[in-house]
Amino acid sequence: MELKNSGTSDGEVSRRMEETVLAYDNMCHLNSLRASRKTLPLPAQFDKMWQSVGKVIDRLHLKNHKDPLCKVKYNPDSTLSKSCNTMAAQQVNVWTSRLKRIMVALPYIHHMLFFHRMVKRRNSYTELCYKVGKQPIVPRAAKKWLKNV
Repeated sequence: MELKNSGTSDGEVSRRMEETVLAYDNMCHLNSLRASRKTLPLPAQFDKMWQSVGKVIDRLHLKNHKDPLCKVKYNPDSTLSKSCNTMAAQQVNVWTSRLKRIMVALPYIHHMLFFHRMVKRRNSYTELCYKVGKQPIVPRAAKKWLKNV
C-alpha cells in the first residue's frame, strides 16, 4: 500500500508483487488452505497479492517433504539464485533464542527496548560484513545447515 501512496503506477505495483518471493517451511500446506484461495480484504490492486507473489519452501525443510509435487512446485532453486538465503528467518529465530534468558528478566518496556537495540546492532553488523565482502557469523544451528548445502 505504501507503493500506491507514493504514486507508483498499478503496473509497477503488480510487477513488484510478482518479483516478491516468500520462503516458508510449510508453504505447500499454507498455500492449500481455503483462505489462501480467496482474495484479500485489501484495496483493488492488492487483493490478489497472495496469488501474485512467488512461494517456495526453504531449502532445509524441502528435503523433509514427502510429496514429490512440493519439491517441484515450491523448489527455491527454480525461482531463486543458489546464493539466496531462504533460511534467514530461521537463522534470526536461532539468534533471538540466545537473548531469551536476558529478556525474560527484564520489565516489558525494557524488554522491547533491549530487543530493538539488539536487532539494530545485528543489522548493522550484517550490513558491515556484506560491505567489506565477508560473510556474517551465523548461529550454530545455521552453521550446521550451511555445511550440508
